[in-house]
Amino acid sequence: MCKMIEEDIKKKIRHITLSAQLSAILEASTEKPGNVSPLHDFADMRYEHFLAGGIAIGRSIENAALNGFDAGIGKIDPGEIQIGKHILNAVSDVKKSHTGGNTHLGIIMLFVPIAAGYGMRVADITSNLRSNIQRILKLTTVADSICLYDAIALANPGGMGKVKNFDVMNCEAREELAKRDMTFYDIMKLSAKRDRIAEELTTGMKIIFETGYPTLKQTHKGTRDIRSAIIQTYLVLLSRFPDTLIARKSGFEIADKVTKYAERVLKAGGILTAEGKEEIRVFDTYLYSHKLNPGTTADLIAGSLMIALLDGLRL
Repeated sequence: MCKMIEEDIKKKIRHITLSAQLSAILEASTEKPGNVSPLHDFADMRYEHFLAGGIAIGRSIENAALNGFDAGIGKIDPGEIQIGKHILNAVSDVKKSHTGGNTHLGIIMLFVPIAAGYGMRVADITSNLRSNIQRILKLTTVADSICLYDAIALANPGGMGKVKNFDVMNCEAREELAKRDMTFYDIMKLSAKRDRIAEELTTGMKIIFETGYPTLKQTHKGTRDIRSAIIQTYLVLLSRFPDTLIARKSGFEIADKVTKYAERVLKAGGILTAEGKEEIRVFDTYLYSHKLNPGTTADLIAGSLMIALLDGLRL
């Protein structure tokens, strides 16, 4: 009986890992306006880079889920899950997997807490995934924040670098984090106003759980087409929440302009109507021609996909 239980746990942990990898690959493989896709590459990032990175995150996702399970059974404290370490390891594995730029930092920052939270749920099926994630993040440590800074420095994402007095490229910032006892959660709170991923990590992933996942689930139920559901959900998120990657690189005025454009595309029906599909094509051309990449919105889509797959969505 014990062996059967152990095999069942392994199967569930494996499901978490595969859900993360599939979510990353599905997100990259869908023709979302302004993103890298099978038909569009960027100068420093190609579609195959996203495929390689999507597979490479597996080891760290599995380890995060296992640590979450250990926390769920009381073997370790939730504050010992080592969210920061798993993020750093995942970024390192992604970087080794291809020659492109930063392809997965935002996705990894979302996936690791989700994996750990679901690992806790494997241990206790009565626990709530979102509550587990919130608890884990609030109990993060200074060691987690230092690992996060190392991960950001390694990924070297565009438009990032400083959180008030903490410059990720400055080694002394790590000492300052320790001196001020700044946890991973504290850093995310400081960054939340300018970075949507940080905002998600301090609000229990509010956008993903309350807008992204429900929209994806409902649209997929109506269309039975996962790529159509992804594109429509992407437009919904972009129309409601200005993309902070665009805001950091091009300014909040441009980000707001992109949001209003997404609203117009949705009014035409989005992916669900012939008129909407034409508007998507024009929107895509506009974004690419102006070098505007709603990358943060793509990360939110990946997070929404992972929640959906863990909740039983099947393609």
